[in-house]
Amino acid sequence: MSEIRQRKLKDDTSNSHINVRRSLKQPRRFKKGDWTCDVKKMANATVVRTLTLLIPGLFAGQTQWFDGIAKSLGYESVTHHAVIIDAGSSGSRVLAYKFRVPFTVFGQTSLDLVDEYFEESKPGLSSYVDDPKKGANTIVQLIKKAEFLTPVDKRRSTPVIVRATAGLRLLPADKAKQLVQEVADAIAKLGYDVGPNSVEIMDGSDEGIFIWYTVNLLHNLIGGETMAALDLGGGSTQITFQLSDEDTKLYPAADQFVVPAGDNITLYTHSYLNLGLLAARHGVFKQEAGDNDTNEFVSVCVDPIVQKEKWTYANKQYIISGAPRPEGMKREAVYKRCHAAVTRYVERTLDWVPRRAPSGSVAAMSYFYDVAADAGLIDVMTGGQVSVSAYRSAARRACSASNVEQPWACIDLVYMVALLHDAYKIRDEEPISLFKKVNGHEVSWALGLAYTTVMNKITTAPAA
Repeated sequence: MSEIRQRKLKDDTSNSHINVRRSLKQPRRFKKGDWTCDVKKMANATVVRTLTLLIPGLFAGQTQWFDGIAKSLGYESVTHHAVIIDAGSSGSRVLAYKFRVPFTVFGQTSLDLVDEYFEESKPGLSSYVDDPKKGANTIVQLIKKAEFLTPVDKRRSTPVIVRATAGLRLLPADKAKQLVQEVADAIAKLGYDVGPNSVEIMDGSDEGIFIWYTVNLLHNLIGGETMAALDLGGGSTQITFQLSDEDTKLYPAADQFVVPAGDNITLYTHSYLNLGLLAARHGVFKQEAGDNDTNEFVSVCVDPIVQKEKWTYANKQYIISGAPRPEGMKREAVYKRCHAAVTRYVERTLDWVPRRAPSGSVAAMSYFYDVAADAGLIDVMTGGQVSVSAYRSAARRACSASNVEQPWACIDLVYMVALLHDAYKIRDEEPISLFKKVNGHEVSWALGLAYTTVMNKITTAPAA
C-alpha cells in the first residue's frame, strides 16, 4: 500500500510491502463519554478481558487549555506505547502507537494519540500452515520495522499483542495452535512485554466490537448517536451496531453485548465466517463447479475473454476461466446470471439473516473500500460515500466489460450488492461512508485494543 492501503484484487497473494510512517502535527485527543467498568453481559472471554478495562473517564479527555499551560511551564508528559499485530487472512499488519498522558487538574486520566505506524506484509499468517517458523518470522519482521517508534528503554514495558483472525479460524485446530505457539515463542525474544495471552486467535465478535469502537471514537460519537460498522476481510465479515431496547428482541442473545459507551449500551455484532471477500469469491467458484474439489473453475461471473487465469487462495493455486455467453447477451442478463450465483452462495453460507437494516448511519471498511476504489466509485486516497445502487451500477458495467486487468471486478462488485442489500437489508439509496483513515488514523480494531491495554496498564500500576 502506498500512502493508502489499497489491495490489488488481481493478485491477492503478492509479496508487496506497504510502508506508512507518519508523525501527527496535532495529537488526537479522544473525548466524550463517562466510561465505566460495568459490563453486564459478555458472550466472549476476550471481550470480557479487554472491555472491562475501559475505566471511568476513558476518552473523557481534559481541557486542552490546562494541558497547554502545563506544557508552557515545562511539564513533560509521560508517554506509553503499544504494538498490535493484525494477522489477517490476506496479510499481516503491524500498528504501533505512541500515546501521551495530558496534564490533569481534576477528573480522570486520559490519553492523547500522538503518533502511529502502519505496515502490511503478504501473504497472511495462515499461508504458512506448513512452515510455521517462517510464518512467525514474518510477524517478527513487522515488529522490527515498527521498533523505531518505541524507545529502547521503554520496550520492556511496551505490550506486543498478536491477534489472528479468519485465516487461522479456518485452519484445523492443531495447525492453528502450532502457528500461534511459534509466533509466541518468536516474539518473546524481542524484548517487549509479552504475556501468556499476547498471541491468540481473535473471536469474530471481538473484531466487530473493536472496529465499532474505533470508528465511533475517531468520530467522537461515543455517548451519542453512533455509526454502524461493517468490516470486510478476506475470510470473514462483521456487522456491528447499537440496539435500542425495543430492538433487542429481534436479535440472538448470543450476539448482544452490553458495553460501556457513555452509558452502558447494547451492541449487536455478528461475524460471518467464509463470507470475507476472498472466501466468498472462492465459494462461488467452487459452487459453480458442483462443490467438487478441483483447482479449475469456470464462472459466469468472469468475462469469457479471461481464460486460464491463475489465482491463489488459502495457499492453493486455482485456474479460473470465464463461462461462455450467448451471442448478443445483454448487460442486464450478464449481471443477473452472476447475481443468481452469488446470492445462492450467500444464502447457503449465512448462519443468521438480520431482520432489518443496521441502526444509524453506516460506515464500512477494508474490502468494501478497496472494491469501490478499484471501480472508481470513491477517491482512492480520501474515500467517500457510496450506496448499494452505486455498487450495482458498477457491477453491471464490470460484468459486461472485457477487463483482463481486473478479472474479478464483476464477482466482487456483485458480492457487495448481495451482502449489503440481500443479507444486511440496506436500502438502495442509503449512504454508506467508506473509511480507510479518519483524521489521519488507520481505521482498525487495533486502535481500540491498544488504547484499552494502555489505560489498564496505567490504572493498575499503582495497585501493583
